[in-house]
Amino acid sequence: MSFILCLSAIGNAQTIDSELFKTDIVALYDAGMKSFKNNKEGEFIKEVDGVKSYNSNLSLNGAKELVIKEDAEGNYKCVAQYTMKNIRDAKAKVEEIAVLISQATADFGLEKASTTDVKYLGYTKHTIEFPADNIDDMGKHTSFSVGLIDDGNPISFEIVVTEILWK
Repeated sequence: MSFILCLSAIGNAQTIDSELFKTDIVALYDAGMKSFKNNKEGEFIKEVDGVKSYNSNLSLNGAKELVIKEDAEGNYKCVAQYTMKNIRDAKAKVEEIAVLISQATADFGLEKASTTDVKYLGYTKHTIEFPADNIDDMGKHTSFSVGLIDDGNPISFEIVVTEILWK
C-alpha cells in the first residue's frame, strides 16, 4: 500500500501550465520593452547591496514569488522564484523551462543559449536573448535567463527578465 502512495505522490509533482506560462512570458517581454518601473507596487520591500526589491503587479504561472529589482543605476529586472517538489532531474526541469521561454519568445527573434554563471548550480545559466554581437542591438530587446539554485527536494530555480537597456 505504501508503494502505491509513493507512486501517487510522484505523479502529483508540481507542474506549470505551459500555455498560461507562455502567455505570461509574452506579457513580461512586452512589459520589459517599456520598463519594469511601471510594474512595481509601493515602497521597496528590501535592499541588498544597493539593489531594491519591490512587489510587482505582474505574474508568471507557477512562481512562488515575483519581484521587481532596481539597481543603483535605475535599471530594472523582474525576478521569479520557483520551488517544486518531486522533480527527479532538476537540470532537465530547468532546461524544459528555458525551452518554454524560447518557444514563447521566438516570434520576437530571441534564441536560447547557455553560459557559465557561478551563481547557479553546475555553473549553468540558460539565456534567451536577441542574438547579436552588438550590445546596442541586444539592448533593444527584453532578455531572459534561468538558473538552478537548489537541486534537492524541493528544487528551486529562478527566472530573471531584464528590461531593455535603451529606452
